[in-house]
Amino acid sequence: MPSPLVSVIIPVFNGVNYLCEAIDSVLSQTYPKIELVIVDDGSTDATWDIIQRYGLKVSGYHKENGGVASALNLGISKAHGDYIGWLSHDDVFLPEKIENQVNYFLVHPEFDACYTDFVVMDKLGKMIHTHHTPWYPGSDIPRQFLRNMYINGSTTLINKSVFMVTGMFDEKLAFTQDMDMWVRISEKFEFGHLPEVLLKSRSHPEQGSWNFEIQISEDRSFFTNMFQKLGPSGVFPELTCKMDKSYQMALGLEKMGDETWKYRHWYSFALEQYRKSYGISPSIRIWAKSNLAIIAVALLGDENDYLFMVKRARFLLSSGDRITARKLCAVMFQKYPLRLDAVLIWIGTFISPRVQKSLVKLKRLLLNSSIKIV
Repeated sequence: MPSPLVSVIIPVFNGVNYLCEAIDSVLSQTYPKIELVIVDDGSTDATWDIIQRYGLKVSGYHKENGGVASALNLGISKAHGDYIGWLSHDDVFLPEKIENQVNYFLVHPEFDACYTDFVVMDKLGKMIHTHHTPWYPGSDIPRQFLRNMYINGSTTLINKSVFMVTGMFDEKLAFTQDMDMWVRISEKFEFGHLPEVLLKSRSHPEQGSWNFEIQISEDRSFFTNMFQKLGPSGVFPELTCKMDKSYQMALGLEKMGDETWKYRHWYSFALEQYRKSYGISPSIRIWAKSNLAIIAVALLGDENDYLFMVKRARFLLSSGDRITARKLCAVMFQKYPLRLDAVLIWIGTFISPRVQKSLVKLKRLLLNSSIKIV
């Protein structure tokens, strides 16, 4: 049986800082049959010049700026491969990435898409932490995405025939085009998970994903639309169709509020879901949750505050920018004195990186010990 051709698509906009490293990581793969398609999404720097320098080693396309989804769609339409891989221009494949995933498909023909674990690095290539991603059946993916979007697009490899069923990436989405696609794929196919670190994912302030205010707005709209499209039982399979429809809807909205409150700290969004639920099926429980959400927003801030201040400060601290992280935490604590997580991060800015690593190892050791005891 001949080896399948794999097409790797790199969508790029103004990528002079990192593009060469991404391209070289594809060209140095141990798997022999790879087609590299690079789509310049209307760059205004020397990105196109870099692409042309690689000559016949790559297939380059230049288009007007339309966003990542439009660049991916053009790349897929030009690709000849049996499988489609995606590499962000600031990320890096490890050498065995494609080979190991193709072999995974040979062993697991029940999957038409798969993803891997990955490490996060800063703009200089310094490793920050490792993501060992979980696996869930397709029916549980929408609920899990309410908690955390754990599938990194650059780790995926997808049978090209999948796109004939699901359609292409939604070009109206600037930040959630990948999550939207994974949900659509999970409706018809199953994702496999290869538990190997095969990608270095770069995180840096120039990324679009750092535009928190716009991103959080699109995230909230996406989850609202996902719930409306799939229905309560499509997001929470335990809410069977045998339930009264009104009660099922009210319970589904309550669960969506619970999930985003607990895992994402979206107190404002949770409050919105509780109010919708109460409007359908009033209860003391929902009334109490609504009032707790109001208090949480007043004392701790909403999701914009959390993402912009706390999450950004945590990343800055992990990447070594202790001064900026300290300032962000100070602003957050002045605004919301009960944000103990901001206080802890602020304290962490005074602790040396070596001591921080030791504390993280101790925390993991204690967690693992507690799991074994249970």
